[in-house]
Amino acid sequence: MATAQNTTIPVNVGVVLDIDKWVGKMELSCISMALQDFYASHGYYKTRLVLHTRDSKGDVIGAAAAGVIWALLVDLGHVYKLYKKHVI
Repeated sequence: MATAQNTTIPVNVGVVLDIDKWVGKMELSCISMALQDFYASHGYYKTRLVLHTRDSKGDVIGAAAAGVIWALLVDLGHVYKLYKKHVI
């Protein structure tokens, strides 16, 4: 007899906002509510967005650069895992 799998697949998403400002707090609140509403209506989706928030501290350029650097590091981590899997 087959059993249903209720496992979800996390999808990490970076969100950079100016948390000290009211608009940043409102943006984060709206994003969170939108995710809750979406998954309430689409519970059958296996993927789940996982928000990782960072405070830009008003530095838009620095925040964008940090996001690019993080994405590169994550990609390098995946490349290394693939390398280890196929070489070792």
